[in-house]
Amino acid sequence: MKTRSWKDCNLSFKRLVRIMDELKESIVFVEGKKDREALAAIGITNVLTVAGNLRTACSKAIDAKRVIVLTDLDRRGDELAKRAVEELQGYSINANIEYRKILGGILNLKYFEDIDKKYKKFLEELENNN
Repeated sequence: MKTRSWKDCNLSFKRLVRIMDELKESIVFVEGKKDREALAAIGITNVLTVAGNLRTACSKAIDAKRVIVLTDLDRRGDELAKRAVEELQGYSINANIEYRKILGGILNLKYFEDIDKKYKKFLEELENNN
């Protein structure tokens, strides 16, 4: 596994902190229960699951100005993210689907059920580089 330089870790950390702050302030859509639990483990609690009940999740987010969609970085997740954006637009809600790819890149993450472990691993890597 390639280790990151201190500079790369520091830049990624700053970006990660900004994203984590936004996640804490926003409604977040994930695919399932394990994803929701992993996000809760790192302090993100305003999470709705969308697999099988996308329309219901969108109606629960009706008062939100924006929703951050964190579906898995696989074909199914891509398709679900696209459907979520379309459904949210019907409610005049902006959807951010870019953070899923950014987090995937920073944390070497494909499945959001692993975000808690990957986040902690990244913080350990950052600490070891200092």
